[in-house]
Amino acid sequence: MVCDGFKSPTWLDTHPEGMPNLKKGTLFTAAIHIFCGIIGAGVLALPRSPGWLGWVAGPTLIFVFYLIALLSSWLLDDCYQVEGVENGRYHDIVKHIMGIKSAYGVSVFQTLNIVLIDIAYAITASEAMGTLANTACGWQGIESADCFNTSWALTVIFGAVQVVSSLVPNLESAWWVSAIGTLTSIFYASVALVLGMIHASNGLGTIGGIPSNPVNKAFEILNALGAIGFAYSFSSILVEIQDTLAQPPKAAKTMGKATTFAVTASFAFYFLVAIGGYSSLGNDVPSYILGGLEGPDWVIFVANFCVLLHMWSAYQIYAQPMFDTLESHIKAFKLRQARAKGDAELPAKVERLQRLSMAARQGPAAGAKAASASPPTCPPPAPPAANPLRRLSRVSAMAGEKLQRLSQRGHRLITRGIYVVLTTLIAAIMPFFGAMAGLVGALAFFPLTVFFPFRCWRTVYMPSGWFNTMLYVIEFGMALVCIAATIASFRNIIVSWSTFKIFQGAGTL
Repeated sequence: MVCDGFKSPTWLDTHPEGMPNLKKGTLFTAAIHIFCGIIGAGVLALPRSPGWLGWVAGPTLIFVFYLIALLSSWLLDDCYQVEGVENGRYHDIVKHIMGIKSAYGVSVFQTLNIVLIDIAYAITASEAMGTLANTACGWQGIESADCFNTSWALTVIFGAVQVVSSLVPNLESAWWVSAIGTLTSIFYASVALVLGMIHASNGLGTIGGIPSNPVNKAFEILNALGAIGFAYSFSSILVEIQDTLAQPPKAAKTMGKATTFAVTASFAFYFLVAIGGYSSLGNDVPSYILGGLEGPDWVIFVANFCVLLHMWSAYQIYAQPMFDTLESHIKAFKLRQARAKGDAELPAKVERLQRLSMAARQGPAAGAKAASASPPTCPPPAPPAANPLRRLSRVSAMAGEKLQRLSQRGHRLITRGIYVVLTTLIAAIMPFFGAMAGLVGALAFFPLTVFFPFRCWRTVYMPSGWFNTMLYVIEFGMALVCIAATIASFRNIIVSWSTFKIFQGAGTL
C-alpha cells in the first residue's frame, strides 16, 4: 500500500491483520460495489468530452483523472484504521484525524453530494424510460404524442419502485443490487464500446475539437473537464463499502485490491467508449452516445433498459449510507428521550424482551428460568399451571419478536420512504435538476475526492520529499478544476432555467 514507506511512531498500527469481526464483505463484493458506484450513465456522455477537448487533450485528461482517483482511493483506504480504531464512515475518519469542525464540513458536502446524485439518477432513469417508451411506441406505430412518455410520471414510477427497494436492510445485504448494476452497466457500456469500435474506422474527430464561438467553446471545455472529473467521484461511499469487509485479512489490503481492480476496469470502459464514440461520430458526437450510434433497434432498446436497471441499482448504493445516517440519528434521538423519562424504563423493557425471547428459543427449562427471574412481588406460579404458563410465555415471546420486527420495518419504510419521496418529487418537478446536482457535485468534488483524503493521509503518515510535493500540486490543480466546473454548472442552470416548464421535463440533465 502507499502508506508502507511513511509509517509514523505516533500512529503505529496496533492491528496489522485487522481487528477480527463477523462481517461478510469480501474482495468480490467490495469490487462490485465500487464498480457500480463509478460506472453510470455518465460513461455514455463521456465521448462528448474529447469532442470538445480534441484528440490530444481529451484522452490525456481521462488518463490523468484515472491516476488521481486511484491514488486518492488508496490514501483513503489507509485511513480506515488508525491507532487501533476503525472508522466506518467518511466523517468518522475526518473527525478522528482532523477534528470535529472538519467532520462537520465533510458531512455537509457528503450529504449534499449523495442526495443530488440520487436526484440525478432519478432524472436519468426517467429519460431512459422515456426512450424505451418512444421506441416501443414506434414499433407499434403509435405517435409520440399518444405515447406514455411524460417525464414526471415516469419519475414517479421510478420513485415508487425505489420505496420498495429501500427495504433492503443495509449495504452488506445489498451486494446483489450492486451485482445487477454491475452486469447492466457492463452491457450498455459494452454496446456503446462495440458499436463505437465498429464505426471507429471512420477516423473522424479533430485536434482542436468541436468548433464554436469563443464564449461557448470556453464553457463547453469547462463542462468537459467537470464531466471527466466527476466520472470518478465515488469517495462519498468508499469508506462505507470498506466497513462491510470481513477481517482478517486487513480491510485496507482487501480494499486496496478491490479499488485498484474496480477503478482500472472503469477507466478501461471510459477510455475505450470515449475514443470509439468520438472516432466514429467525430464532432457530431451527441451528449448521449446511444442516441447517435447506429445499430440494431433491439440492441439499442436493451441497452437503454440496462441503463434503467443500473440507475435503480446505483440509486440504492448511494442511498444506503444516507439511510444509515438518518436511522442512526433517529435511534440516538429515541435513546435521549428514553433517558429523559428515566434510565430504568428502557433497560427493563429490553431485559424482559430478551428473557421472553430466550424462553421461546430454549423451551420449557428456559421458560421456567424466565418466569423465576420475574420481580419478587409476583407470586411464583403453582406447579399444575406451569405448562400452560410456559406455553403462554413462548407464544408471547414469539409475538413480541414479530411485533418488534414489524415495528423496525415500519420505521425503516417511513424513514427511507420520506427520503425517496423527496428526491423523486424534486426530480419530477425540476427535471433539469441534474444541472444543480452538477453544481453541488463540483463544489463537493475537491473536498471529498482530493482535499480531505490527501490531508488525512498526510496527517497520519507524515510524508516528505517529492511525494508530499506531488500531493500539494494535485490539490492545487484539482481546486482549479473544481472552480472551472462550478462556473460551467452555473451556466447550465441559467440555460436550463430559461427553458423550464413544470411537469414537462424541459431543461437539460
